[in-house]
Amino acid sequence: MDPRSNGIANHQRQALDFMLDALGLRHVTDEAHRAARLMELEQQVPALLSENRRLRLRVAQLEHELSPDEADLDALQREIDSRIADERERRLDDI
Repeated sequence: MDPRSNGIANHQRQALDFMLDALGLRHVTDEAHRAARLMELEQQVPALLSENRRLRLRVAQLEHELSPDEADLDALQREIDSRIADERERRLDDI
C-alpha cells in the first residue's frame, strides 16, 4: 500500500474516532463488528428517511396554517360575508 494513502487512511480514522467520541458513540475495534454495525445503520436509513418526509410534510402543513395563501384567505372572506348576509336576512325576516 502507498505510504501516503496509508497516512490519509490513518488521518481519516483519527477524525472518525474524534467524531464518535464527540457524539458519545462507541468505537469499533474489529472489522466484523464494524460490518455488522454498518448493516444495522443501513437498515435504519429507510425508516429515518420516511420519518424525515413525514416531519417535512407536517412542517409544511403547520406553515400553511400560520400563513395561508391568498386563495384560502379569499375563501374565508367569502364565507364570512355569506354568514353576515344570511344573518342580516334572518333579522329582516324576523321584523
